[in-house]
Amino acid sequence: MKPELLAPGGSFAAAEQAFDAGADGVYLGLTEFSARKSAANFTLDQLRRILGLARQLGRTVYVTLNTVVREEEMPRLASLCAWLESLEVDGVIVQDLGTCILLARGFPRLAIHASTQMAIHNDSGLRFAEEVGIRRVILSRELPFERIRALRLRHPNMELEVFIHGALCYSFSGICLASWKLTGRSGNRGDCAQICRSVFCSDGERDGNLFSCRDLSLAADVLKLAEIGIDSLKIEGRMKSPEYVYHVTRLYRQLLDKGGAIPQGELEELQRNAETTFSREKTKGFFHSSRAEDLLTPSYPGHRGVFLGTVDSVKRREVRLRLQTRLSLHDGIGYWPRQGSDPVIFPVGGLRLGTKSIRFAEAHEVISLAVPDAIPLPPHGAEIRLFSSRFLDRPLAKESSLHAFRIPMRLNVTLREEGGVGALSCGAEVDGEQFTFERELEIIKSTGGKSFEAALRKHFEQSGSALLEVSELIFVNETQRSDADIFIPPSELKKIRNEIIASLETWFLSGIERRAHAGLSKARTLGTASVDRETLPSAELHGLSQRDLLTPSAGKPVPFASLSDVQQGPAALPSRDGYVFLPLPPVMMNDDAWLEALQTLVDGRPHIRFALGLNNVGHLELARKLVEKANCFFFVDFYLYVANLCALDFLAARISRLLFAYSWIEGDAAVEQPAGERGLPAVIDIAADFRPPLFYSLGCFERHAVGRGQCRDDCPQGFVHELRQGRNQFSVIVKDCVTYLFQPKRRDRNG
Repeated sequence: MKPELLAPGGSFAAAEQAFDAGADGVYLGLTEFSARKSAANFTLDQLRRILGLARQLGRTVYVTLNTVVREEEMPRLASLCAWLESLEVDGVIVQDLGTCILLARGFPRLAIHASTQMAIHNDSGLRFAEEVGIRRVILSRELPFERIRALRLRHPNMELEVFIHGALCYSFSGICLASWKLTGRSGNRGDCAQICRSVFCSDGERDGNLFSCRDLSLAADVLKLAEIGIDSLKIEGRMKSPEYVYHVTRLYRQLLDKGGAIPQGELEELQRNAETTFSREKTKGFFHSSRAEDLLTPSYPGHRGVFLGTVDSVKRREVRLRLQTRLSLHDGIGYWPRQGSDPVIFPVGGLRLGTKSIRFAEAHEVISLAVPDAIPLPPHGAEIRLFSSRFLDRPLAKESSLHAFRIPMRLNVTLREEGGVGALSCGAEVDGEQFTFERELEIIKSTGGKSFEAALRKHFEQSGSALLEVSELIFVNETQRSDADIFIPPSELKKIRNEIIASLETWFLSGIERRAHAGLSKARTLGTASVDRETLPSAELHGLSQRDLLTPSAGKPVPFASLSDVQQGPAALPSRDGYVFLPLPPVMMNDDAWLEALQTLVDGRPHIRFALGLNNVGHLELARKLVEKANCFFFVDFYLYVANLCALDFLAARISRLLFAYSWIEGDAAVEQPAGERGLPAVIDIAADFRPPLFYSLGCFERHAVGRGQCRDDCPQGFVHELRQGRNQFSVIVKDCVTYLFQPKRRDRNG
């Protein structure tokens, strides 16, 4: 069975083009709670129209609610979930733990997909997902193929989704704080400023876009993922044009359908078309190697186009070249005037083949093209690149031409007559709620012998409702008349139908808020009040706002324990308030080794109370296995992002020895929860002078930015580099093949 090919729907036009190109499904965001805030995104009306198209074609639509959600936003989120459940979307993609619990508890008919922003990358994370009812996990993009294969084999009941094409983040997805810390725009709120694409300066040769990744392009390697049973293959690009979505989707549709049988010439054309719409330098990322040797492109982070030809001669305001692909008037072309600069891009304003003016030219023809007066002439030998092509323009459907999806309902209609008075009653059920309507009417003896039930069905099939449709009508005749003896004037039937539909819509819309409130209540009622929770004195809790105090001293400023710290024992870990603190790193590729080391540490020192910091949903699975140990306690660290009470309730109910939780580090008092209230642990705001890592990356800076993709033979597993960007200074620390970017405190910078 072929995997689902899933394409980005950053706009209505892009989603429609994805289906036209052969996508099995699209993923899209709404105007709130989307990790691509700057994309066009969808209103509910647009969502209904694209759902209507998807249902007509037999395709799927997934909605992204993949941001961290504040407590005060939860009622609006619950209302949106109620709408999505009624609209029967095929799945909801989430990052926030509270959103996940809200869906699982309050809206169980919606399939939950764990976003790559949830950073699930190992067996522990997948076991957690299975436990809480997540149907599909979008795996982290740092996983090599062999690890993906192993996870597929060990978790046969979990749907797995893998990114196959598009932009890569330098930092591990969901574990990046750079945009928020440096600009106030949170990537975890869909407003990433793409700090990794900007220029950093250092001494020597390393100036440039030192953290800018190439674009992922797995090409024919997708067939390997199909062979091992990956459920969905995902194309990145909700910020891209409809043309990009169409041509990239078309490339992978043909690869999946034809496999190795696709002719080389056809494959090259498909790839060229996709790259013309948008392309950086390409990489396989971590797919073939955990080292990802060709991960970065430090020279230019934007669209590079495709090779068009090399300037053969320059005469007046014309350049001559042999085309490598076809070219048209008004196409966008350009060149790089020097290494490290931005490209000079301009439209084709004139073309000549010999002495003849032409509108377009084919590949391999030698042509002359006019360069606008305001554009510097490219020199002889310059490489000209094609940045956009009119040949790749796509006809776009009008939104208004597509029928919006209407919510189906089953309508029970009963006709009664008693004492010469007729009555028509209706009953319906939508989303588990019951609707009733009754109206008196006059029943006339039919003289035409036509079926009343047929007339009734005809009127309700053309309900005129913009929102609801009668998917099934069940008619019961409880009069003493036969069906052919009943007549109600069509004008009266139409009037009754309109009254029923108007009442139904009003009832349905009010039901959205009722179900939203009920769903939110279910997500916040997890029995936490019955937990006999150990609490810390308020003075000690206040002191813990200094998160630096929990950082292992040997690893500063890296705020997490290493596996070697655990293996060395308590001497390598900070002690405070009667506990030895052990903040776990957010990424554990070898989670089994970590569990074994933690069990050995805790079992071997029963007189010491350990407090483990949880920084990933996979850590909750480790906590489940350790919680029975009497000397093992836990706290929610800053990368688990507790921003709402749904998340806190769930964590408190699941972990009986949860001492406290750090509030979402990017928020201002995101959750205010005093110790002991409702059986919940206290929530602590981290002091403003704490230095969290801005990046947490499995891309080794020393290897990629310094060693040009090669490891040092004498690698000491630890490096420090100093960078600057304007007035900002940074430290890059590489420890155990993980790269951390820190912005030093002011007193550090002043010595």
